[in-house]
Amino acid sequence: MVSETKNRYAVSRLVQDYLSFFESRGHTLVGSAPLLPEDPTLLFTAAGMVPFKAYYSDPARAPFPRAASCQKCLRAGGKQSDLENVGRTLRHHTFFEMLGNFSFGDYFKKEAIEWAWELSTDVWKLDQARIWVTIFENDDEAFALWTTHIGFPKERIKRLGKKDNFWGPVGDTGVCGPSSELHYDTGRAGPDGGPGHRDDNDRYIEYWNLVFPQFFYTETGAYDPLPKPGIDTGMGLERVAFILQDVEDNFHTDEFLPIRRAIAASLPKGADTKKAALATNAASDHVRALTFALAEGIMPSNEGRGYVLRRLLRRALTKMHPFGVREPFLARGVNAVVTAMGARYPEIVQRVDLVKEVVTAEEARFQDTLELGMGRLEALFDAAKKRKIVPGADVFQLYDTFGFPPELTREMAQERGLEVDMPGFEKAMGEQKERARKGGKFQHVEIVEKPIGLSDSVKVFSINPSIETTEFQGYDSLDTQAGVGEVRDPNPNRVAKAGLDGDFVEITTDRTVFYPEGGGQVGDAGRATRAGEVVDTYRAGDLIAHLVKLAQGESREALVDRLQSDATVELHVDKERRFATMRNHTATHLLHAALRKVLGTHVAQAGSLVAPNRLRFDFHHFQPVKPEEIAVIERIVNDVVIADLAVATANLPYKEAIASGAMALFGEKYGDEVRVVSVDEFSKELCGGTHVKHTGEIGPFFIRQETAVAAGVRRVEAVTGEGAFGLARRTMDDWAQIAAVLRVAPHEVEKRVRALVEENEAMQRERKKSESKRAESGASEALASAVDAHGVRFVATTVEAPDVNALRSYGDALRGKLGVGVALVCQTGVEKPVCLIVSSDAAIKERGLKADDLARRVATELGFKGGGKPHMAQFGIPSILEFERVREFVKRALESA
Repeated sequence: MVSETKNRYAVSRLVQDYLSFFESRGHTLVGSAPLLPEDPTLLFTAAGMVPFKAYYSDPARAPFPRAASCQKCLRAGGKQSDLENVGRTLRHHTFFEMLGNFSFGDYFKKEAIEWAWELSTDVWKLDQARIWVTIFENDDEAFALWTTHIGFPKERIKRLGKKDNFWGPVGDTGVCGPSSELHYDTGRAGPDGGPGHRDDNDRYIEYWNLVFPQFFYTETGAYDPLPKPGIDTGMGLERVAFILQDVEDNFHTDEFLPIRRAIAASLPKGADTKKAALATNAASDHVRALTFALAEGIMPSNEGRGYVLRRLLRRALTKMHPFGVREPFLARGVNAVVTAMGARYPEIVQRVDLVKEVVTAEEARFQDTLELGMGRLEALFDAAKKRKIVPGADVFQLYDTFGFPPELTREMAQERGLEVDMPGFEKAMGEQKERARKGGKFQHVEIVEKPIGLSDSVKVFSINPSIETTEFQGYDSLDTQAGVGEVRDPNPNRVAKAGLDGDFVEITTDRTVFYPEGGGQVGDAGRATRAGEVVDTYRAGDLIAHLVKLAQGESREALVDRLQSDATVELHVDKERRFATMRNHTATHLLHAALRKVLGTHVAQAGSLVAPNRLRFDFHHFQPVKPEEIAVIERIVNDVVIADLAVATANLPYKEAIASGAMALFGEKYGDEVRVVSVDEFSKELCGGTHVKHTGEIGPFFIRQETAVAAGVRRVEAVTGEGAFGLARRTMDDWAQIAAVLRVAPHEVEKRVRALVEENEAMQRERKKSESKRAESGASEALASAVDAHGVRFVATTVEAPDVNALRSYGDALRGKLGVGVALVCQTGVEKPVCLIVSSDAAIKERGLKADDLARRVATELGFKGGGKPHMAQFGIPSILEFERVREFVKRALESA
């Protein structure tokens, strides 16, 4: 019977039930949007309504009046985070799926309530006697609909306040409205009387929230009724599955249980306690969240979304650690997620190798410090028992040294009845950032391009106001005649980017052959007759803007006068520049395909630049690409070029294109119809850029370099065509010059260089031996001048050392002979000497005299800069004349210790 219930109410069946139910009621079915939202103010897509948010304030913008979806969501950061509840309750998740039906100015409360009740009781046969309803405290309309229209018992309707039953606005102003929630009495032990208790032991589970966006909250604090109110509902798929399948909790449903079992398999025998079960729940949730986020190309890092993922991963490891889990287990969990959910989300199947590679690398990195970190953490907790607060400076040290996120430390402290001094943590973090800023050699300046609004400072000359969109004709032609819409002041950031002097204007037209910057490809350049030189092209809303450099001595007003008398221009794209860009764009597609063939299908694009003179391709891969792999990748691309394969383009429905095997980029927004660029069976991608007709037009392809961009992201830079010819010519010329300097034939260069390297290494070894002997001898002589400083042997000496390494060799030799002692060693014979302070092991252990502490005191007191480790630290002095002052200071410091 239990098996039949699970099959009837399997998660995949519930999704189908829900979507079919609302499709039959006129709703357009919409696929899940990515977890990475278009709205830059949001960390992740945290609700089903996020992709439709703009339609509630302006329903006319919606492409359909009604919609239904199953949206993947992530709540693990920001105001909507559920992270710290996961593993404590039986119903919270970071990653979850939200079923939702939406109305944009179409139907309202009556239909939403009616359909929610019908699906719950008629389709899914939920026990009506166990359903409770909450409404906003003064929403009499909802109360009447539930009691009169539905016939729901009023004694099981609870009126609650804004905190529970009123949604929005998201910001200071915006769309908002009351809500009505459906709860199910699970029968667990807990208070009677329905939902609304602060802690009901998960007895009443909210499974469906019906939000009624009917107001706009203004700056004055007024709730203005919307002309066309909407509907936004959200049902937790995991929760309704738990209820219908009649299982222990969300983590034991048919789709989640295999994931949980995979994680539980890492527990040693005998560890299956209640606490271990909750830890397993948390780790299972987190590995599911990581799988979906990483599959979209969101990578772990120390900031933003990446920090959230790293925190998730480290929380999973930390939760399992107390139960004896020491071996890697996350990749096993990823496999289980893909097996359980891959049929509905094929993207996680396609990127499973990448996901496992990332989690395994991050897991190994944190496991190295986890054991030490946990010991240090427990020591902090023990020390904080009296004051009940963990010092912020200690929390920062734990984060800085062992990688423990402060939120995780705070959560674990709270489990022990302790608090964390977060202001103290922030202060320590700020001090470190300031030290890094002052110590940095360069300052990073980020220029953010912002669109210019139509203010008084921006002049706009309207030539033809009826032109609201630009038709792009540049796939088939490089010349056209166009009508001018507007002439306006340009964005100064765009002018700065062009790197040109002079006066500029932006011109929009009704049609153009100039490709606007997008998809990594730079904008076209060329000429607009009767206007000027076009130096860049880019989108401006639905229009395409041409950045035009005015002829010397011509004013903007003169240009406007000329265009008002004849509002047409002839547009001519710079052909050589465009064809060079096309070669590089098609080569980028070939490079992407070759990378996937050689490195694995986990490789996914993370960014690109396609310019006339070069191409740059960023991709997800967790280790440097080996030189031999680079050679194979380069060879594969050149083989495809030599084969002169046809490059075909086709406009297809999005779903058809994806089904055909075309690759799409996560985070990109595609319309119902997309452009597919194919190179025979070798490459197929969704792309709006410009390309050559045959691969043979690309010419030679050379990879210039491969580097790291960020954690898990690599970058390849390459050249084609004329750029490749130039690179080859320069390389051969350089090789010939090196051969001439070495006085050998070009083919003998490598042999000669190797011989020189070996000869140099032999000389270095002899030099080090000689320096070591001199250091030993000098150290013995210096010891004769040692003085007693409060029971500590103190040596202060100078030495002629050609470099810091030689100085350190001397310091090491002296340190080994000190006993309980400290030595100050300064370099002579150089313009700006370096000084060392060395402390013997006995001095550190018995007297607590650490070299780095002494160096910092010298630096602070005398105005130098220095630091190091307990056994050896260094600082620079402006002149050897400062030596005596430093010696006296160190001696006094030892005498007072």
